[in-house]
Amino acid sequence: KPKFRKVTWLTDNSGSEFDIRFVADTDKKRTKGLMYADPLEDNEVVLFVFDSPDCYSFWNKNVDFPLSLAFLNTDMEVVDFKDLEKQSPKSAVPNSNSVVYVIEAKKGTFEKHKIGKGDQFQLHNKKLIVKKQ
Repeated sequence: KPKFRKVTWLTDNSGSEFDIRFVADTDKKRTKGLMYADPLEDNEVVLFVFDSPDCYSFWNKNVDFPLSLAFLNTDMEVVDFKDLEKQSPKSAVPNSNSVVYVIEAKKGTFEKHKIGKGDQFQLHNKKLIVKKQ
């Protein structure tokens, strides 16, 4: 079982804490993603890390639950959001070719926590903290 790392999201209202189910930082992990996995809990996210900036597309084939995606640039600033429906082979493509990080969360998580474009994430001691724009 993978070791979980805490991710803290600070919002205007209150801080919420999330677990990273796993970090997808290799081609194999990025390709598999959440296929055939149990649904994310309210407090879980998956962090995708790419080697260089580009326009990375995602789909939800073989995933039995809907997701929200936040696309981040090299500064970990949110440049776009997309939603994926369960079992959807349709690609979600960001409106940016500067994506290096992608955070997958239960559908609606970013709206619920009022995280928007321009907000920036910072890594601190295995925690991911949102710095509001």
